[in-house]
Amino acid sequence: MHWDRAIVAAALAYPGHARVSAGVKTTIKTICGRAAGVSGAYRRKFRTVMTVVAFHRVNDELPEDDPLTCGARKFESFCRFFRKYFRVVPLSEQIAGCQAQADLGGTLSITFDDGYLDNYEVAAPILRNLGLPATFFVTTGFIGSRTVAPWDRQLRRQPGWMSWEQVRGLAASGFEIGNHTDTHVDLGTADAATIRTEFETSKRKLAEALGVSAPLFAYPFGGREHISPSAVQLAREAGFVCCASCFGGENGVTPDPFSLKRVPIAGWFRTPDQFGFEFVIGKAAAAELRGGGAHPADAR
Repeated sequence: MHWDRAIVAAALAYPGHARVSAGVKTTIKTICGRAAGVSGAYRRKFRTVMTVVAFHRVNDELPEDDPLTCGARKFESFCRFFRKYFRVVPLSEQIAGCQAQADLGGTLSITFDDGYLDNYEVAAPILRNLGLPATFFVTTGFIGSRTVAPWDRQLRRQPGWMSWEQVRGLAASGFEIGNHTDTHVDLGTADAATIRTEFETSKRKLAEALGVSAPLFAYPFGGREHISPSAVQLAREAGFVCCASCFGGENGVTPDPFSLKRVPIAGWFRTPDQFGFEFVIGKAAAAELRGGGAHPADAR
């Protein structure tokens, strides 16, 4: 038994395991994760997968227990971890590698969904300081608007959306802009005509704002139930080159870009070493350590 499996076995055998608080479990996994990093287990594991991570908000003025919010310090700690243990590349480079049947093991791309203002004000400066690329999937109907998303109605302070000038500023800084539909429609329930309209409208707005097409696509809500085979086919027909989810999971070294798995960070992983440890020990063992819970989908 490898040392990481031995740790899991010992933790599960502990009589009080089921009663241990989530905070204590996170601390244990963080400590074990640091040991994994020292042992070389991180690099060995990460070389066997192509990884895509997803964020939404990077904001210190909203509660960090909100599943879509990551504080600035936490976000920077994850970025430093990614830079240390992965080859961080633009998502477009991973997609091109998939199309060329290249081995993308050990690569990681950083992505954001929706188009929140703090992506421009907080996340982008951290990324630039660390020299890291990222892709921002924007919901075009939200940009420059005062729209309150249904999942944000409970927030005491609305985080706001980027303006089109700020979106162009990200692109001018070398960041990638991707498509996230026009109204954040559920592609798992929408009819074909609605989906085509969403794609056409969002593509037109992005082309007008950026002067170029935006072929990268992440579907809204991000769960398995939020997209159908027919929606994927419509995405292909619309000219997109990928279709990214947000329910967690690993990609092989050369995955299908239209079945791209992304790992949401803010709502599940409190520390980078917890992320690393759960990656190393595997999904099933991590679920056991959590008390049987599956990895949550995007919380919306």
